[in-house]
Amino acid sequence: METVAGGGRQAARRRACARAALAAWCAITCGACVKPAPATPSGYLQVDINTSPAALDPRIAADAISERVAELIYDSLVRIGRDGNFYGDLAASIERPSPVEIIFHLRHGVRFSDGRPLTARDVKYTYDSVLDPAIQSIKRAGLVELATLRAADDYTIVMTTRRPYAPALAMAMLGVVPANTPAPGAGAAIAPAGSGPFALADFRRDETVTLARNVFNAYPAGGVPGIVFKIVPNATVRALELAEGICDFTENDGVQPELIPYLAAKPDLTIVKSPGTTYQYLIFNFRDARLRDPRVRQAIAYAIDREAIVASLLRGNARVATGMLAPEDWAYDGAVTRYPYDPDRARALLEAAGYDARARPLRLVYKTTPEGSRLAQAIQAMLRRVGVAVDIHINEFATFYSDLRNGNFDLAASQWVGVGDPHQYYAIFDSRMTPAHGGNNRGDYANPRMDQLAEQGDATLDPAARRAIYGAVQQLAADDLPYVSLWWIDNVAAYNRRLAGFAPYPNGSLLSLATAAYHAPRGPRRSAQ
Repeated sequence: METVAGGGRQAARRRACARAALAAWCAITCGACVKPAPATPSGYLQVDINTSPAALDPRIAADAISERVAELIYDSLVRIGRDGNFYGDLAASIERPSPVEIIFHLRHGVRFSDGRPLTARDVKYTYDSVLDPAIQSIKRAGLVELATLRAADDYTIVMTTRRPYAPALAMAMLGVVPANTPAPGAGAAIAPAGSGPFALADFRRDETVTLARNVFNAYPAGGVPGIVFKIVPNATVRALELAEGICDFTENDGVQPELIPYLAAKPDLTIVKSPGTTYQYLIFNFRDARLRDPRVRQAIAYAIDREAIVASLLRGNARVATGMLAPEDWAYDGAVTRYPYDPDRARALLEAAGYDARARPLRLVYKTTPEGSRLAQAIQAMLRRVGVAVDIHINEFATFYSDLRNGNFDLAASQWVGVGDPHQYYAIFDSRMTPAHGGNNRGDYANPRMDQLAEQGDATLDPAARRAIYGAVQQLAADDLPYVSLWWIDNVAAYNRRLAGFAPYPNGSLLSLATAAYHAPRGPRRSAQ
C-alpha cells in the first residue's frame, strides 16, 4: 500500500493556481446543471460517489455501488477478507463434514436494526426469496449449484450442493433480511432491516443515501456515527468538495487519475493507493468468423501498447495484466503467454491472415460508453497503425451493457470489479455459460478443453490440485485470447485527515468505514455547488 500526502510550502503558489484553474473549469463545465443535495447531518461522514445505487435490497442489488452500500447494512454468513479469503460473518464457525455439505453455526445475540433477533429462519427465508422466480433476482444464477439450504435449529444452517463444489462459500455471501420481508417492488421498503453496522435513514435517488448506525450493533468510541453518500457525477466537483473539506471520502471511480496530483498537494488530504483486483479487458466476439482467427486476435493484442496507456491515461494507477487473476490471488500464475507491444509482429500476423490495409482492410466496430471514449480512441489509433480500422460507437451504459449481453459488438472494453475466486473463469469462458443461460460468456467463446478445466476446477476441493488446474486455465486463456488482458486497476482512496483507520480492500469494499475513527468538522458543511 502506498500513501501520498500533501505538503510542500515551496509549491503553495502553484497549488493555489491549480485550485483556481480547477474551480474555473468546474464553473464552466458544471454551471447550473448540478442541483444542490440535502445537507449532511452534523457529525456524519460524507462520501461522494459518481452514481446512485440501483437497489439496496441485498436480494436484488447487483451493481458495484449498490453492493458497496448494501454490505454496510446487511450481514451475510461469510465475507471476503482483505487477504481474499473467506471468514465467518454471521457464522461463528463453519464445518465441512462432506464434499457436498457445509454447516454454519450462527452467532447468538445478533439483532436487525428494527430490534428483531436474527436466527436461521431469516437466513433460510432470504435464500428462498432469491430462488423465487417471481422476484427475478439476478443473484439466482449464482445459486445454481445450491441443492438445499435448511435451518437445523435457530442457530444452525446446513447447506448442501448438487456436487462437490469448491467455490460453495461464495454462495454464502448473500445479505440476510428478516423472515417475511416483502419481495422487492412497488410498496416494499427500499432497504429492509439489516443486522450490519448501519441502517438506511433516508434515500433520495440521484441525490443522497443516508445511513445511520444500527443501534443494536456496537461500534467503537469515536467511530463514524453515520454516512451520507452524496451523488456527484462530475469528477471536478468531487475534487473541489474534497479540497474544500466538504466531502470526507471518495474512491476509485470517484477519483479521476488526472486530478490525483491536485488532491495529493492538499495538506488536509490523504491519497491511499493499493493494488486492486478489478480487471480491465478487451473482449472479442467469436460469432464473427474474422475474429475466430487466432492470428487476428493475436495481432490486436500485439498492437495495443498497454504500458503507454497505463502511464498516460491512467497516470500509472494500474498494473498491466497477464490474465484475470491479480498477483495477490492464491491461484495466480503469471507464467503465461504474453503480448508485449510489437506493431511489426501485429502487421505480419494480419498479413498472414489475409488482410491488407488497401486490398483487403479489416474494419471492426468497437462499443463503449462516454466514460470509455478516451480508451477507445487510444486503441483506435494504435490499431490504425497496423492497418485495422475501428469504428467507435458510444452509447450510455444501459445500451452498451445490452449490446454486450446480446453479442452486438466486434470489440468492446469492460471490467470485472473485484475478481475473487477463480470460479469466474467458468462463468465467463465455459461454452454453456452464455447470457441466455445465466452466464457471462458474452463473446460466445468455445473450447472443450476450457470447459473441461473450468468445470474440473469447480469440482476439485483440494487447494493444491485446484491451483494446478487454474494454472492450466490461465495458460489456455492467454493462448486462445477470448480477452486481451489490459490491466488491473489500482484502488485509490482520497479522504480528509479527519478520518483515521481506513483500510482498503483489494475489491474496493468500504467495510472498514464501519470501524474507522472520525473527527467530525464543527458547524454546518458548505457546498461547492
